[in-house]
Amino acid sequence: SMINDSFLKSVFIMGDIVILLLALIFSFIIEKEAGYYECKKCHHKFVPTYKAVMFAMHMGTTRHLRCPECHKKSWAKKVMSK
Repeated sequence: SMINDSFLKSVFIMGDIVILLLALIFSFIIEKEAGYYECKKCHHKFVPTYKAVMFAMHMGTTRHLRCPECHKKSWAKKVMSK
């Protein structure tokens, strides 16, 4: 509100949006790369694709994913250590 120039305001808003998008992308990459998921049905440990992580329903660290081993969907829990 202290800036009167509308062009300068729009530059600051666009800069904030870019920073927000970069932070979201970075956090998404960390979410996918850190750890692995364990299937509840067959206990197979796997790392899903970016597409699977992005579109899967989730609650906290648990996602509804299709296991590459048994090919069944289940609520796979994220495991951070091997």
